[in-house]
Amino acid sequence: MIIMGRYNDMLEKLENIRPVGNRERIPFKCTSCGACCRDVRDSIMLEPFDTYRLIRHFKRGDSCSGSPEEILDGIAELKPLSRGYWVYVLKTVNDSGVCLFLKDNKCRVYASRPRTCRTYPFAVETYENSPELKWLLCTEKPHHFRGGLITPREWQRRSFSKEEVTFLLEEAKTLPEIGRLIAQIPDSLLDKAEAMALSFTYFAYDFNMPFLTQYRENMSMLKAYLKNMTVNTVE
Repeated sequence: MIIMGRYNDMLEKLENIRPVGNRERIPFKCTSCGACCRDVRDSIMLEPFDTYRLIRHFKRGDSCSGSPEEILDGIAELKPLSRGYWVYVLKTVNDSGVCLFLKDNKCRVYASRPRTCRTYPFAVETYENSPELKWLLCTEKPHHFRGGLITPREWQRRSFSKEEVTFLLEEAKTLPEIGRLIAQIPDSLLDKAEAMALSFTYFAYDFNMPFLTQYRENMSMLKAYLKNMTVNTVE
C-alpha cells in the first residue's frame, strides 16, 4: 500500500491536466478573478507543511485561542486516503464548493495558503530517486492562458522555498514507508495507529520553531512506534 502512489495516480486521472517540461513556456497570467478558488470541494488536500503554516497563521492571530486540533477542525475535514491513514482536506462553502478563505476574490490566508494553491496553474509530483520535480499543467480555466509567459522552473523559484522542496521530496519517500507499516497493523490496533499517525503528522509541532527538523523527528518516531506495534503483534 503506497500512499503517495495513490495520490499521484489520482492526479494523473484528472481531466484537463497534462505533463509539462520545467522549461516549457506557458502563456499564463493571474487575473485575480477567484475562479481557481471555486468548485474545489474535496480537492485541496493539506500536507503537514500546509497545516503547520495555517495553524501558525491562526495561532498568531489576536482572536485565536484554540488548540491545533480545534483550528484544523474549523477549516478542514478528515478524509481516508488509504487503510489507517487519513488526510485533511480544506473545507468549502455553499453549493459551488467555494474555498472558505475566499473573500471578495481575495485569499484571506494568502501568505500561508496550501501548496496546491501556491503552484496553480501547475500541480507537482516527484520522481522516484530523483531531486527533480515533475510538473503538470491544470488547464480547466482556459481564460487564464493568455498574456504573460511563465515556466514551471520560474514558478518553482517563485512559489517554493528550499525547505518546501526538501519537504516535498522527503515526504514522497516517507509516506510509502508509513503506508507499508500501517498495512501490517492488525485491525485490533488500527485505531491506535490512526491516532498516532494523525498526531505525529499534523499536531506534534512547536509552531514557533522551524518545520522541517520537527517533521523529520516526528516521522522517525512514528515509524518506530508502528514497527514496534507490528513486532509485538508477530510475537
